[in-house]
Amino acid sequence: MVFAERRALDRLPRENHFVYIVDYPICQVDRSGQLMVAKNFASWGEITQITIDPHQRFVIKSTSGHCLTLGAKKIVNYGTDADDGSVGTLLKRYGYVLPTTTATPVTDQFRQHLAAVFPKVTTLTAIPERYAVIDCEFGILFGSQRQGDTLVQRRVSVLGEKAGIFQLAVLGFAGNQAMDLFFNRYLDNANFSAEIKLRGLKETQLTLAEYETQASPVRVLKDFIHKVIARQLPLVFWDQSNDLRLLRHALATHFAEFSVAEQMLLGKSLVVFDGSAYTNLVINRSNHAKKDAHHFLPLNGVAGLLNIFNPHQHNALWDAQTTHCVVNALAKIQETQPVILAQPRPATCGTSPAVIPAVSTSQQLVPTATTFCQLRSAGRTYREIAQQFGVSTSTVWRAVQQATRV
Repeated sequence: MVFAERRALDRLPRENHFVYIVDYPICQVDRSGQLMVAKNFASWGEITQITIDPHQRFVIKSTSGHCLTLGAKKIVNYGTDADDGSVGTLLKRYGYVLPTTTATPVTDQFRQHLAAVFPKVTTLTAIPERYAVIDCEFGILFGSQRQGDTLVQRRVSVLGEKAGIFQLAVLGFAGNQAMDLFFNRYLDNANFSAEIKLRGLKETQLTLAEYETQASPVRVLKDFIHKVIARQLPLVFWDQSNDLRLLRHALATHFAEFSVAEQMLLGKSLVVFDGSAYTNLVINRSNHAKKDAHHFLPLNGVAGLLNIFNPHQHNALWDAQTTHCVVNALAKIQETQPVILAQPRPATCGTSPAVIPAVSTSQQLVPTATTFCQLRSAGRTYREIAQQFGVSTSTVWRAVQQATRV
């Protein structure tokens, strides 16, 4: 599903309806059918998915993590993928005109600067001993255009990106011990919505003049280079795909304003560890048939499953701390011998179903003939036992046969 139109309250005119379009911010309709970004919902970011749940309700998700569930009676129109693949063509059939996106072209100079920022990135598969956990919050980019007496905000693309970093936070750790690395800064951007700027003012408790000075992108990024990059610590992300891409974009945008020494620091190799990818590694550690299976799980969702609660979700500083706690909790699970289930079998008359011996972190199963016999009695096959202990199937078979002959 690519769009849904929400009915206005109390049967208000159509221009009060909200339209949710995948890959676009929440919009409202004017009298001519032109879609305009709904300023009050700019902080939601872009719509990522529209689905219908088993109760026939419309579930709408956004890049900010917000989720909206609407009953079918509240939806006036909705549409699925068009045959020609054009969302604009599909919306025109319903009388809509997509919001205009103004693009700032990508220059050759910017491409050179982008290539000079972290030219080599190495990804680790194990948690490093000393590291800097990093997290970013983003803001959608808008531009203002005057239409008659009205000032209209329209989404813009700046040097190939439709969003920018709004908050950048870094925490340093050596194992579970905090290091003297604490970085939490906000970046002001003329293309951010007023709501994003008000959020920054609220969270920093600064005056407008103080905020605009301290959140100057060049000032923040220079401090980031000296306080974080200069230490050459591996950077730990939760899903580096957006954070690292937009971090490189921000640094490349202001590359010419950095000193030669700062540019040289950005040109060094970068080592990263991805918590989201590590989650997949832990989930699939015993799933030999699907080692490449990927589960794109949200940070705070995984944290909840691990009994870790973040009271300030979608705040970069708190999410960085949550990432640290989650990846270390996952590391403990990775070190624990998994309980591999056997094929379920019916219990025989007068006996209880066999139970596979549990494996604890304090005392793991030892590959002895007695252990092999216990697992066989629990319904495990010779092959399953051999895979668990890393021995050949024939070794397990001989051990069991010899033990049962005694």
